[in-house]
Amino acid sequence: MFVYLFEAKSIQSYLFQSGKLKDVIAASERLDNLVDETSASILQSVIESAGLDTDLLDDELIESSETIHFLRCKGGAFYCCAQTQAPLIKLRSLWTLTLQQMFPSLEYTDALTEAETLVEALDLGHQQLANDRNTPTISFPIATAPIERFSRTGRPSVRMSPLAQREDDGLNQVDIDTDLHRQAYQSMNMREAAALQDKFTPKDLKGTIHYPLDLEKDFLFDDEQHGAPDSDPTKDIALIHIDGNGLGILLMRLKNALKDKSDAELRKGFRRFSRALNKATTVAAKEATQYIYDKACYRKDTRSSDSIQMIPMRPIVLGGDDITLLCRANLALEFSTRFCNAFMEASKDKLSPLFDNFGFPKAYERYLTASGGILYQKASHPFTHSHQLVEALCAQAKKRTKSVVDEGAIGPAAIAFHRQSESTNDSFDILADRTLVLGNGMQMGQTAYFVESLKQTHTSLERSPFDLNKLKQLVADSSSADQNGITTPPVSMARWRQMATAIAQGDIAEANIIYHRGLSLATKNQKQALETLLDDLTPDGYRRHNWYWVNQQTDEKYCLINDLLVLHHFAEPVKDNTHTGDKETTHG
Repeated sequence: MFVYLFEAKSIQSYLFQSGKLKDVIAASERLDNLVDETSASILQSVIESAGLDTDLLDDELIESSETIHFLRCKGGAFYCCAQTQAPLIKLRSLWTLTLQQMFPSLEYTDALTEAETLVEALDLGHQQLANDRNTPTISFPIATAPIERFSRTGRPSVRMSPLAQREDDGLNQVDIDTDLHRQAYQSMNMREAAALQDKFTPKDLKGTIHYPLDLEKDFLFDDEQHGAPDSDPTKDIALIHIDGNGLGILLMRLKNALKDKSDAELRKGFRRFSRALNKATTVAAKEATQYIYDKACYRKDTRSSDSIQMIPMRPIVLGGDDITLLCRANLALEFSTRFCNAFMEASKDKLSPLFDNFGFPKAYERYLTASGGILYQKASHPFTHSHQLVEALCAQAKKRTKSVVDEGAIGPAAIAFHRQSESTNDSFDILADRTLVLGNGMQMGQTAYFVESLKQTHTSLERSPFDLNKLKQLVADSSSADQNGITTPPVSMARWRQMATAIAQGDIAEANIIYHRGLSLATKNQKQALETLLDDLTPDGYRRHNWYWVNQQTDEKYCLINDLLVLHHFAEPVKDNTHTGDKETTHG
């Protein structure tokens, strides 16, 4: 049995390399069309050009020694096998040539292996992929040293094609990838429609809503929608990246469950799993997008007389078990939590029948969870480095997920968030040390929280100190007001802000005074509610000292003030939109 495995590498870096939203959109749409089980995909075009016999579009294709069978074909990766080597070599040769022509700087890894059984060939292929991922890619010069380079990417520049120049932004030279993206931007009519966004759009809304293409002109920010129309809007935006937890675990269990089956049954089992997972991700994305529509849909005039409905988010990636998108800042946290909850339920719904057919033990989890990162920043900040920061935040969330379960178990969903107030090229670790750890040794936030109480999602776990809902409750209690609009909580957001200023000045004693002054004005019930929340948020191995925690082994101190301020600043919008036909009314 021969196997060919292909995976695109560093997709986020490739998408964001120019830093321009229209280039990101065009690149994401092109990559979304690269590998898919449709007749319009680039992979299918390559197969037709090569005259190969495959089951990419027909699962019931009669098998022969020359037939290529696919095990996976989603998310920038595909795995396929054949009884003979020749068709796979032909596919590999034409496929890699096509990539070099259509995506010149896209990094990828592939492997062609042979073994007695399909399982053994897959294992060898994955070993080769792993080795290749850890080997630095050597890029040979494609031009002489004195060549002019495109300032946004540092890559050799070429004269823009006439089609790419239709979107006039004052440039006449870009790198070859950017030129191809802009050609696609025009030829694929991305101003009106794009295939990727349909994966996010709820079924009932297809064809009725549009996604912004320009953050400066199309994107309606919160104070533009609900505030004074003449004021200068605060253009806060969030980059969200969410990735599934436990995919490798389920794939290993799937392989073990099918190890005694025939190669044909194993092949079909993996492909059905890949499809079910992609459907679960799409279902969750649509459910979360429905929330954005309900909360923040708006109308925008077009060049014609008719206005169109738009929502303040822009899909960038949906493939396999992960998504990436841009979203208005005050909608990002709720979108992310809704996606994580919906993904867990949808994966259970799509995968459980599959696992029953495969004979999975009942003790195994029949779902996946998802963890992710949210990077808040100004819309004017370049996105060239943002993807690295949001991927680092996603890694922080996954670390939180793994911290409460044994190896080989699927952990709970978690979200990490950070507010970036300045454009920077620093890594997240350096950025966090500079902005969250003050000179007096106080860490101002813990960044990553579980989306739901562990008692609900993982009943075997007794405590849930990093509970996002508890943190939200503390923000809500600190922001409550009476009927006259007068703030009444024991420690209001204004007091937390004053405490943050005192801590930044190195005066923890003054922060204590501010805290206790608020407590002295509180009722017994208010004090008790605050104490209970702070106790619930106390991690294992720490002792609480009023409003902050001390590590019992290292004496390191940390508090939640930065997290409270970020959540309060990007609070979910209060007003909803109700939609009836083409009319839109806003109500409080």
